[in-house]
Amino acid sequence: MLSRSPARKFLAYARPYRWWIAAATACGLAKYNLPVLFPWILKDVIDRLLDPANVDVRALHLSMATLVGVYLVWAGITYLRSWLADTASQRMVFDLRRDLFEHVQRMSLSFHDRRQAGATSSRLLGDVAVAQNFVGAAFTNTLMDASSLLVIAALLFSMNVRLAVICLSIFPVYLWLNRTFKKRIRATSREAQQQMERISGDLHERLRGVAVTKGFGRERTEALRFFRQTRTHLALVLANVRNHAAALALVGFVTSVAPVVVVWYGAMQVLSGRLTVGGLAAFYAYLGMFYQPLNRLTELNLLLANSRSAMERIFEVLETSPEVVDQPGAPAVGRVRGEVRFEGVWFGYDAARPVLQGVDLHATPGRTIALVGPSGSGKSTFVKLLPRFYDVSRGRVSIDGKDVRDLSLGDLRRQIAIVPQDGVLFSGTIEENIRYGRLDATAGEVRAAALQSDAHGFIEALPEGYATRVGEGGATLSGGERQRIALARAFLKDAPILVLDEATSSLDSASENSIQQALSRLRLGRTAFVIAHRLATVLSADRIAVFREGRIVESGRHAELLDRPGGLYRRLYEEQFGRIHLPAAG
Repeated sequence: MLSRSPARKFLAYARPYRWWIAAATACGLAKYNLPVLFPWILKDVIDRLLDPANVDVRALHLSMATLVGVYLVWAGITYLRSWLADTASQRMVFDLRRDLFEHVQRMSLSFHDRRQAGATSSRLLGDVAVAQNFVGAAFTNTLMDASSLLVIAALLFSMNVRLAVICLSIFPVYLWLNRTFKKRIRATSREAQQQMERISGDLHERLRGVAVTKGFGRERTEALRFFRQTRTHLALVLANVRNHAAALALVGFVTSVAPVVVVWYGAMQVLSGRLTVGGLAAFYAYLGMFYQPLNRLTELNLLLANSRSAMERIFEVLETSPEVVDQPGAPAVGRVRGEVRFEGVWFGYDAARPVLQGVDLHATPGRTIALVGPSGSGKSTFVKLLPRFYDVSRGRVSIDGKDVRDLSLGDLRRQIAIVPQDGVLFSGTIEENIRYGRLDATAGEVRAAALQSDAHGFIEALPEGYATRVGEGGATLSGGERQRIALARAFLKDAPILVLDEATSSLDSASENSIQQALSRLRLGRTAFVIAHRLATVLSADRIAVFREGRIVESGRHAELLDRPGGLYRRLYEEQFGRIHLPAAG
């Protein structure tokens, strides 16, 4: 559940920098309150000038020199206040963004399945930047403006109670305006941030799929879609701008009319002899100092409305708990042998629609288990339960007799190497992408892994070799080259359990044959689960499990399954290779 006060949670990030913020606030208090000396001295100067007989030129020079010194100090503390506040703000945002990213990384796969990657990026970057204003400006400035108001209000009352009461009579109207517009701006700000999240998510998808867009000639369609989305965002932002402008205009009107009334009444006080000209001038100078913080507080109040909606969205993510977590006291384990059991496993992304229904499977160490069956029969979901990308709804998955839920996620996933259908590469060099399998690997170990995956040859032929940058998603490499690098990563990890999720399905025959040889080397001595639609790639498997509608309906070696007339595996084989004519019995 969301905290009632996201601002308090945000301020928790200020604790390591509380002395920075305290120092910045102290400097700000001095910055805002030192200038109050000027009107007081101005009052004395004016009253003395109106009475030339009492003018003390030396005292006048001393007063002016004192003011010059005060403003010199003011300049120094202004610098310190800005430096301290902004440094604390930037460090807080750094900590918050780091924690948010680490939390997103810890979230279960189901969290990412429900969200667009661009939408998550929007919260990491955009919302955190908006929330930064809370400390960078609003937090420290609010304290300084509030303190300045109290000091000046005390001076006004000490000078003339009646004028001070007239000056403060605007407060009820001021507070009502701020409260009204803060609610409106907070609502429109949240809607605008949500719309920007949707735009970011869609934009990320469209840019990744730009080749498809061009291939189908849909550039104009996508441009129109983007225009409509950004137009909606513009309407929300402009509504926010209108509310912001109206709030500033109305508050500005109130704080501008009030001094007129004060001077009007004060002039009558001067004429009646109850107030000196210097006293009225000083009071008017203090009015500017009094209403200026009020106007700033209005702007900061509106800024806080924007920041609060951003903080709510940030802590909405931070307060979302991962569905798959370590059990308390989960033991550390060394390298496992690789005996895997699925016992009565049920699972569904939606509880009402199970994807796997009572699946049983036993894989002995060092054996290869092939998983085949029609699309959507549950094969990929099945292997995702092994590294606990998801937890089973019912049943048990174990490695070497230990329930995977009783192992720490870090230890469990170190035992498993996964080679997906499309080798996922990150922006960076080829060497960095291979080393992703084991970050402490030496350059020699990286090259040895590339040799085993048949990647070394094409890498050495590149102008920059292992230092070649691959572009986003490995865009500068072919599908076969990307897959070889993904295999090299798995060789480098050297895990006892291997998952190959249609690792060659998107390759041409030449690339597939080369990679199949590398896969054969990779499977040696490991417990391997191989998902494949091309049955030619699983003929040598120690066991083939045939899935249909979330169940294993057949299991055995290739020859055994072919020898079952009417069996699903035989039908799938015949669809790919043609009808089989087995010799008649006897």
